[in-house]
Amino acid sequence: MVTLETTKDIFFGLEDCDLCKFIELVTKFLPLPPTIIKMKKPNKELLSYSPTKTFPLLKSGDEFITGCLPIVRYLIKSSKDVSDGVLLDNRKILLGKNLKEEAAIETWTNYIFASITPITCEIKAQLYGKKKFEKEILDMAIKDLIEVLKTVNERLKLNTFLTSNKIQLADLMLVSVLFKCFNDVLTEDKLELIPNVTRMFKFISHMKKFEDIFGKYTPCKEQKTPEPFVEPKEEKEKEEKKDKKNKKEKGEKGNKEGEEQDKKGNKKNKDKKEKKDKNKKDKNEKDEKAEEKK
Repeated sequence: MVTLETTKDIFFGLEDCDLCKFIELVTKFLPLPPTIIKMKKPNKELLSYSPTKTFPLLKSGDEFITGCLPIVRYLIKSSKDVSDGVLLDNRKILLGKNLKEEAAIETWTNYIFASITPITCEIKAQLYGKKKFEKEILDMAIKDLIEVLKTVNERLKLNTFLTSNKIQLADLMLVSVLFKCFNDVLTEDKLELIPNVTRMFKFISHMKKFEDIFGKYTPCKEQKTPEPFVEPKEEKEKEEKKDKKNKKEKGEKGNKEGEEQDKKGNKKNKDKKEKKDKNKKDKNEKDEKAEEKK
């Protein structure tokens, strides 16, 4: 059970979520990072506090903030540091030094979140046994990833980073969501199609702050062999309960139908007997009348 009685910021993230790791990476650039609690799966108690009933989740005082980008923006904008008597505004480091730069950062973070992250999630689901492996879908996802990264590659043709000559939020986000794909999917022949993205990726992924969270980047020599699909325990139990319920309902329906058939059969036999008895009675009455006439 998680204790929430504290005024210090607490970030609740999932261990195997790249966007949660991205948020953790951002906190490495802040002078007063929040307390970080990592979980294997969403906690039902915490989800009840989430405005959208989703993870990741940040607790700040009595308020709860959910969503990757809202959380990082809040952490950066609310963070200040005093160093050597000088107030340092961390927004200028990660969110840009003016409105135009901030707008550019938002443009690219939105692009990464909407156009790149869904594809990398599909690739990882296929590779790490989160879904039943389908080669055609994996191949198509990898092809789509290269296509969307060509847009980023063009941007980096004349720029060291996406939005400035310094590392900012969009750069950290891009490398975070691409890390597993660079390790397990994007072999040398594919990287040749996006040389500028590869350059920036290698630079950031070799930073100590990045390696402390994601581990070391190992160039992909051969595409990872997909892991077997393992149905989640809860989902499996849910399906088993559903099957039992269906069998039970089917059995009850069969019994009910059998009872109905029996009732129909009994009624039919009863009607037949009553008809036979009536015919016999009518015949006897007819015979009696015939005798009386004689």
